[in-house]
Amino acid sequence: MQHDEFDPELLRKREELLARGVLAYPYSFDRTHSLAQVRERQAELLDREVGVAGRLVAYRGKGKLIFADIADFSGRIQLMFRKDEFSDDGWEVIRRFLDLGDHIGVRGKVFVTQMGELSVLSREMTLLAKTVVRVPIQKTKEDKTWFQLSDPEIRYRERYLHWITDPASRAKMVIRARAISAIRRFLEARDFLEVTTPTVEILYGGAEARPFSTSVHALSNQEAFLRISPELPLKRFIVGGFEKVFTICQNFRNEGIDHSHNPEFTMLEWYEAYTDYRYQMEQFETLVSTVVEEIAGAPKVLYQGVEIDFTPPWRRLTVLDGLNTIGIDAAGLDADGLRAEFARRGLPVPQPYTWGHAVADLFKSLVEPSLLQPVFVCDHPVEISPLTKAKRGDPRLVERFEPMVAKMEIGNAYSELTDPVEQLERFARQKDLGKDREGVTHHPIDLDFIKAVGCGMPPTGGVGLGIDRLVMLLADAPSIRDVIAFPLMRPT
Repeated sequence: MQHDEFDPELLRKREELLARGVLAYPYSFDRTHSLAQVRERQAELLDREVGVAGRLVAYRGKGKLIFADIADFSGRIQLMFRKDEFSDDGWEVIRRFLDLGDHIGVRGKVFVTQMGELSVLSREMTLLAKTVVRVPIQKTKEDKTWFQLSDPEIRYRERYLHWITDPASRAKMVIRARAISAIRRFLEARDFLEVTTPTVEILYGGAEARPFSTSVHALSNQEAFLRISPELPLKRFIVGGFEKVFTICQNFRNEGIDHSHNPEFTMLEWYEAYTDYRYQMEQFETLVSTVVEEIAGAPKVLYQGVEIDFTPPWRRLTVLDGLNTIGIDAAGLDADGLRAEFARRGLPVPQPYTWGHAVADLFKSLVEPSLLQPVFVCDHPVEISPLTKAKRGDPRLVERFEPMVAKMEIGNAYSELTDPVEQLERFARQKDLGKDREGVTHHPIDLDFIKAVGCGMPPTGGVGLGIDRLVMLLADAPSIRDVIAFPLMRPT
């Protein structure tokens, strides 16, 4: 059986190699050094034999002398093949059967050519994987690149080709892994315990979002949902006596796809007993600046041509103060008064419509687009924050902050609401308001969570951090798809 993507010429070569008795897909290869190690230890390894392996990315020459380049995860190096080092059969394989994209292993001596190029003089070549698909290996010379994989659809859909042909795309995944590792170390150094929360839930909660639904066969096809937030399970840990917990998990929201949204995304959430949102602001900016400095070598990064400075302390900006800067005195207007601002500025009126929804929507439309440097947007309206304690001194607001960088929200945090009676009332109001919001599933209130909080939940600061968006900033990636290994794509 032949796949449509298999190249007939490469398939023919594979068949002929197998007929010659060449093991085209061996089980292992005894590699002594990565290519970066050969370069780093050049002085020590000169005139010594090494075993190196990688993908064939360049091939030039004919006759009795052939040069080639191979690349592994760590780098690239030149190989030199001389006919008198090989049997006739071995030379025939090198001369006729190798193609760009093949994986090969080589044993030979390290030397430097007359042109000053570090190379390996090969005396033995092992084919490690014969390609049967044409791999678009790019060529670079004098700062010019040819055969680059330019179609973004292919880059995201066939991510393996993107990684093969563009080392910079692999570097973004390395940044992602290093950032997650740095986050874990930071929190563990502060005595946080990493815990897990359910991915499939009978009752979902912790955010207002359209969920992905499924059913559980073993429970008589009971309807269930993919997690939209780990918040409610994590708060149960706090109630149960765990004072500092965090999780790094996938969340799933059946909503929009754009440069900063993907239906599946990675979140860090942590909860810490006996703290409030003021304490967590300081911890958040310390964590992020620490991670940035570890990855970038400084607390500053260049993102899409703009230098972003993560050095603490970050600016604090309340929602009401932000609106005041553009001439809207939201504190002195009621819901009807704010309605006039939408008409005056040509903005659609949000649904549902309350004073709080109006304030939040005006801020999002008119103030957020100007927020480039790190800033904590604080003290949101109570109507859009059902899990948050009221602001001390102003019950219309709550103690909440959203850290924003480069016009993107990268997190969310509260002084958590711990009064079970008020929490139940807030859930009921949220459910009632949701009737006017398109796409909100009217799901039963999680009464077990209310019971848990009723068992006594200490004062708690809770924080979420969007890992994908943080990695976008660290990797100078304009799209969230660049930093998610396998973003959701429309079927071909």
